[in-house]
Amino acid sequence: MPTVHPTAVVDAQAQLADDVHIGPYCVLSGPVTLGAGVRLIAHVSIQGPCTIGDATIVYPNASLGFEPQDFKFKPGAPTAGVTIGRNCLIREHATVHAATKPDRPTSVGDRVLMMVNSHLGHDAWVGDDVILVNNCMLAGHSEVQSRAILSGGVMVHQFGLVGRMAMCSGGSVLSNDVPPFCMTANRNMLVGLNLVGLRRSGMPPEEINAIKRAYSQVFRNNPPRAELLEMLDERAKSSPAVAEIAAFIRASKRPICPVGGRRTHRVSNAPEEGGL
Repeated sequence: MPTVHPTAVVDAQAQLADDVHIGPYCVLSGPVTLGAGVRLIAHVSIQGPCTIGDATIVYPNASLGFEPQDFKFKPGAPTAGVTIGRNCLIREHATVHAATKPDRPTSVGDRVLMMVNSHLGHDAWVGDDVILVNNCMLAGHSEVQSRAILSGGVMVHQFGLVGRMAMCSGGSVLSNDVPPFCMTANRNMLVGLNLVGLRRSGMPPEEINAIKRAYSQVFRNNPPRAELLEMLDERAKSSPAVAEIAAFIRASKRPICPVGGRRTHRVSNAPEEGGL
C-alpha cells in the first residue's frame, strides 16, 4: 500500500503503485500516475495528466505538469501533460510544463538527471541518460537527444535541437542546433568534440576517428549546408556515426552552430527558403 504523509493532498484520480512514497505537503491534482518505487520527498506539486516511471525520485519544491507559459494555451484546454521515465532524479525547484496539445506530452526519458532549478518548457522532449545541470533552461518544443550533457545555465531556444552525446559548456546560449558528439561554448559556438564522452560510451576507436576527421575536414570550414551534407554523406558510407550527424543536419530546420564562433547572421548553413 502506498505511503502517503497525512499532510499530503492526493486527488482521487491519482493512480499509485503499491510501494510509492509521498512525503509531507505534496499535492497531486488530477490524473497523476506514479510507478513502482516512485518517491516524492516533500513539497512536490504535480498537475495531471502526468505519468512518472518506476523508481524516479522527485525532490522538494519541484513542479511538474502545470500549464504551459504560452499565451495561445487557454486555461483548462486539453493537454497531453507530462511523461517522465524511469530512474530519473528531479531535483529541487525543477519545473516541467505541460504540453500545449492533447496528442503529445512534454517528455523526459529514462535515467535523466534534472538538477536544481532546471526548466523544461512545454512540448519539449528529453532523451534517455541526459544531464541538465543547475539552471538549464529548455524552451518550448526543444529537443535534447540521449546522453547529452547541458552544463550550468545553458539556454536552448524554442524548437532547438541538441544532438546525441553533445556536451554544452556552462552558460552556452543556443539559438542554433548542436550536432551529435559536439561541444559548445558561449553563443552558438562549436569548440570541438566530446571525446571523453565518446570514449566512455565504448564507441569503437575507428568510429571516433571518423567523427574527428569529419569535424576537422568538414565542420571547420563552415561550408553551406548543401555542401556540408554532400561531404558528410560521402564519409557516412563507411561510418554509422557520421551518418547520424548527416541525418541530424538534414532533419534540422534551424542553422547549425558554426565552429569558432562566427556570428549567427553570417552563417551560411541555414536551410534554404521553405525548409529542408
